[in-house]
Amino acid sequence: MKKQLLSISMLALLLSGAPVYASASTNAQVQGEADTVTIEQQKQEQQFTKYYYLTPGQLSPKEAIYLKKGQELRISPRGSFANYTVYNAQNKQIWSGTTGIIIKADTDGYRYVQFQAPYSYEDQNVIVATYTIQ
Repeated sequence: MKKQLLSISMLALLLSGAPVYASASTNAQVQGEADTVTIEQQKQEQQFTKYYYLTPGQLSPKEAIYLKKGQELRISPRGSFANYTVYNAQNKQIWSGTTGIIIKADTDGYRYVQFQAPYSYEDQNVIVATYTIQ
């Protein structure tokens, strides 16, 4: 009987997700220099999230994002259908698709991102886009 109670309480503890032990070390080290991010790099990275609510066939306003030469823009769309187009400063299409993309700026200037909801949907289309500039 005691073994059953002990096993049931251990199972409950494991299912609750509570930590069984805490690390005695407060100075944890991460191995590998390739994944190390310096404080300067962290300051340079900017991230923001935008939400788009589009009716069937509707275009979102163009999102203007300024990039300096050499910076990268990462776009990570999520949602029911995230079809979007990226334009350069001269309003020429750079890329169009539904998957995430990384765009490296060859010159200083704005890049524009515009989402479009498909005509085949009857309901409002919700898209969440995360932009990261590094």
